[in-house]
Amino acid sequence: MSDILKNSLMDRLLKFQCHFTWDLLGEDVDINNVEERLNDQVVFLPDTLKHRMYNLLAYLKHLTGDHEEALLQLQKAEAQIQESSITEDADVRTTVIYANFAWVFYHQNQFIKCFTYAKKVDTILKQYESPPKKNTLLLDIYGEQGWTYLSFTGEYYQWAAECFEKALELDPEDPELNSGLAMAVYRMEGFSFRSKKTSKSFPLLERAVKLNPTDTVLKALLALKYLDMKNYNQGTLLIEQALQEQPESPYVLRYVATFYKRRGQMQKAIAMFKKVLSLTPTSSAAHYQLGICYKSLIKMPKALEGQSTRDIMQQNSEAIANAIFHSEKAVELNRSSVAGHILLTNVYMKVNDYQRAKEVVGKTLTLKNIKCDEKQELHHKWANYLMNSRKSESEAVRHFKEVIEIQSQTWFGKHAIKKLESLAETMIVQNSMDATGHALLGYVHQQRGQGIAAMKYYNKALLLEPDNQEYLEACSALQTTIS
Repeated sequence: MSDILKNSLMDRLLKFQCHFTWDLLGEDVDINNVEERLNDQVVFLPDTLKHRMYNLLAYLKHLTGDHEEALLQLQKAEAQIQESSITEDADVRTTVIYANFAWVFYHQNQFIKCFTYAKKVDTILKQYESPPKKNTLLLDIYGEQGWTYLSFTGEYYQWAAECFEKALELDPEDPELNSGLAMAVYRMEGFSFRSKKTSKSFPLLERAVKLNPTDTVLKALLALKYLDMKNYNQGTLLIEQALQEQPESPYVLRYVATFYKRRGQMQKAIAMFKKVLSLTPTSSAAHYQLGICYKSLIKMPKALEGQSTRDIMQQNSEAIANAIFHSEKAVELNRSSVAGHILLTNVYMKVNDYQRAKEVVGKTLTLKNIKCDEKQELHHKWANYLMNSRKSESEAVRHFKEVIEIQSQTWFGKHAIKKLESLAETMIVQNSMDATGHALLGYVHQQRGQGIAAMKYYNKALLLEPDNQEYLEACSALQTTIS
């Protein structure tokens, strides 16, 4: 095929709505982890939803260069549509599948087959180009796109919510679309540092449960929201309903376990997360949650004083071993998980394994998908550990400064400034001739925008250490801002 015809075909494919045009980037994603989750969903989710999993699995296979397997997954998606479809608009649901077929064949340089599937897509689009049929097509595409984003990674949850919102403008009463929007917003709130008492997802979940009375996952999510609002009775009622109605669903069990964990019922939470793991053995999320639970059961040496019986010591040893095992396993199964790496660091710090903790901190900070607030959190936790457990003030100061200099408005930055101020004041009380303490107060005031006060403390530091290059540069930089 000539370059002109090939470019013309590419232009045609770029107009299709499908996984290849939805900006699903794989560079910073643990594809194996996403694939494992999707394979679990194929097993446990209803047959009517499986074509979506096969569609995304096909795209993941494309990302790894396995186009033969991608075609097999698309064939499964098409077969699933044909088996489960009971509406006259069944061909609408194949639009994305055929578009994906065309793209895979294009990447295989099978241009005749690519053209054949592109023609199929065009035929369907032409049949549904006019209202009200167009709305049917748009609803399916927005829904498929929304669920795809929701199944990929957390970076795409906002896009998922936007897709569901567009679809709901066309059909506000659609149960599945209401469910998708509620889940997307709920998950976005999980990444937020805002108070759990204010929740956009709560009314969305209430509406979704009303429209989907048999959806146990929605009930479990709503139960967790009731728990956030300290409505324990309603939350417990819903969580028990969900567990009774679907006791073998790993997705329901996961949220039931989370409910118990938040209520402080760790043994019940552990039992539930272990059941999730028995159903989905390669779930990094289940290992991660078990790591958190066991970490909470570890008793520090001071807490063991006066009660160091054999049973208690044995329980503590088991908690430590399990916390390390499950945290390490979570990272092993999902190497791009920032949360997993931070948990593993926290576990190593709690058991005072300095060398391993230091190694994981270094690895975590090099992850491509780590966010600014996650970097702040990690530096902050590490600085506290260095100061309190290692008595390494100079290293702690360096990491507190890293927290502050990351431009992200979070609690960690404000707290780091307070920590440095308290540390500097302690240094000066212990030794009024301590140049480091005066310089550190200068840095604190500089971060607060108090240039004159900052200059005063840096000048005091310079009187004590006249040749200190760091203090000279700080004064020079401050001079330009206050002159």
